[in-house]
Amino acid sequence: MRKNLKIFRATKLLSQEKMAAAIGVTRSTYAAIENGDREGRKTFWRLLQCAFDIPDAEMYGLMKNEEE
Repeated sequence: MRKNLKIFRATKLLSQEKMAAAIGVTRSTYAAIENGDREGRKTFWRLLQCAFDIPDAEMYGLMKNEEE
C-alpha cells in the first residue's frame, strides 16, 4: 500500500473517485496504484504532480510502495 498517497488524498478531502477524476484516470486504476497492486506509469505520476502542484522532493514519498 502507498500509505503516503492515501494520506495525501485524505488531506485533500477527496474520495478515490474524485482523485482519479482530478488526474484523468479511472477509479479502479487509481485504487490499484494507491493499494500497491500496480506501479503506475510515469504519466500517472506526472499528472498527479501537475494537478496538485507537488514539489519533486515530495513525489518520492507518494510513489513509494511501503509493502515492497
